[in-house]
Formats: sequence, structure tokens, C-alpha cells
Amino acid sequence: MDSRIRVQPINQLLKKQVVLLAITVLTLLWWQGSNEAIAGLYGGCIAIVNTLLQRWHLIGAATQAKSDAGMNLRKAYRCIIERWIVTIVMFVVGFAVLRFLPLPLMTGFIVIQFALLFGYKNRA
Repeated sequence: MDSRIRVQPINQLLKKQVVLLAITVLTLLWWQGSNEAIAGLYGGCIAIVNTLLQRWHLIGAATQAKSDAGMNLRKAYRCIIERWIVTIVMFVVGFAVLRFLPLPLMTGFIVIQFALLFGYKNRA
């Protein structure tokens, strides 16, 4: 892998998200039951898929766009659009197709998003 690509921070974020997801699912399993825990797992997986997609685009931009500012900007916009589309589609599948309860699914998603919010402190 190219030495200009700094994937260590996003890899650490993924580790935090997986640990937080395990804690959230076990808490939901203990407190609510297996159906709610599965819904929470699915909601957390939505956030993790978003992070994986962001990591994939980061590596792709560093290897393909390199120092071309216009190409990097296009890749950034494409990453944003794809993350929104994937998130919306996964929520639709979770609510409409799999018929998960909204509260545990949203709880899983929001708790894992907190790792994203607090995972990048002092990284600027």
C-alpha cells in the first residue's frame, strides 16, 4: 500500500465501532431480547458499512487521484453520494423488507455513529 495513505486512523475507528457494536448488541440482547438485538446489530452494521465505504474511497483517491485536486474533489463527492445512497437503501431494507423495530435499529446506528463523532479527536 502507498505510504501516503493514512489508513491507521480509520482502521482504529473501525475497531472502536466493532467493539461498541458488540457492547450495544449484548446490552440489547440482555435488556430487550433477541429480535431487538438483531435489529440493533443491523443498525450498527449500517454505520460500519459507511466507514468501510469511506475507507475504500480514501484508498482509491490516494492511489488513483494522487495530487490532482479536481479528481480528489470528484472522488470525495462520489464518496458522499454513495454513502448516502447505501445508508438510505439499508434503512429501507431494514424497515420495509426485514421489518425491524425502529427503536433498536436506530439505537444501533446512532450508538455506532457516536464512535465516528468521538473517534477523530486530535486527528486534525
